[in-house]
Amino acid sequence: MKYQFGFFFIGVVFSLLNSPSSAKAWGGRGHHTICEVAVHLVQDAELKAFLQPRPHVMGHLCNIPDIFWKNNGPEIRKTGDPTHYINSEILGIALKDLPLDYTKLIKDYTGQPNKEKPGLTIFSVPSELGSNWWRADQFMRRIAARKEAFAKAIPSAGSKHEYNDDLDYNKIVYETILDLGIMGHYVGDNAQPFHTSSDYDGYGAGHGGIHTYYEETIVGQFDGNLVGEILRKARATAPFKEAQKFLKPLTTVEKMRALALLSNAEIQTVYKFDPLIKKSELREEKGMQIRTAATREPPEEGGPRLRPLVVLEMSRAALLLAKLWDEAYISLGKPPLRIYKSYKYPFTPPYIPPDYIGAVANNSK
Repeated sequence: MKYQFGFFFIGVVFSLLNSPSSAKAWGGRGHHTICEVAVHLVQDAELKAFLQPRPHVMGHLCNIPDIFWKNNGPEIRKTGDPTHYINSEILGIALKDLPLDYTKLIKDYTGQPNKEKPGLTIFSVPSELGSNWWRADQFMRRIAARKEAFAKAIPSAGSKHEYNDDLDYNKIVYETILDLGIMGHYVGDNAQPFHTSSDYDGYGAGHGGIHTYYEETIVGQFDGNLVGEILRKARATAPFKEAQKFLKPLTTVEKMRALALLSNAEIQTVYKFDPLIKKSELREEKGMQIRTAATREPPEEGGPRLRPLVVLEMSRAALLLAKLWDEAYISLGKPPLRIYKSYKYPFTPPYIPPDYIGAVANNSK
């Protein structure tokens, strides 16, 4: 049975719509699952006891950058969308060799030739290269910066204080919950192979439409046991050398790069098992890109070939996220958390702009 996944369209492809972040890595279900699984992988007993009643909260926060922030206008998307991906091809540098000093990247490569698109110049490193690894690091730094304030905060005592959202202790715990959960989105992005490549939707390889098919349609084929399946895979993977590649590096950015290398290396495996019936087409006419998505077998027929890879990649994201949560808690001074009782729910947290691009990027322009 033939199945046309995707659609045919003709039009000018604007940079905002042509970025990998236009597709939502792992979709809502996948991102939620990664954060929920990470709750059960945390090692610190105090942090784990605090998070175990809140997997639904962490899963919700893990989706905020896609389900809420992207709907708050073009100015937010301008700085927010590129934080979901890395396109090192524009610099002509392999992922493994990409410098980790983002300020220096902006200074060194703004105005330089685009190595992927001859004749073009790199106008904005943050927009064109992306900054996924540094975005995760930003949330780690935000948490660590609260250590001194948390040490001075008086924990809530009794019902008079427990539900007082203006109490310093409650404020700090709430903001930390936000940062832990939202950070999970970017860790999840990094485990999705097509968020580590400029050919984010596979059109350059004849697999157009693969991004959403892989991360959302295939994930949607799992039964109600998805969380358990990812959790079992993560626990089985954790002791082995492959997991240590991204769990052991010293800094957050180094850990994110190590995970990206594994994800990116699996793009060809995804293509190998992509259940193609007919390849996609990409051509240009009169300055417009004309795309015809690939034709694929229905996901219930072709999907089982890709499911083991999806499970592996999502389990890696959950492992790394749990590791970062443990490290963030240590950087906060390992304060008591279980006495936090507030019912304040983070429905729509305000947008947090990247803090590592502003002045440098503006000066470079």
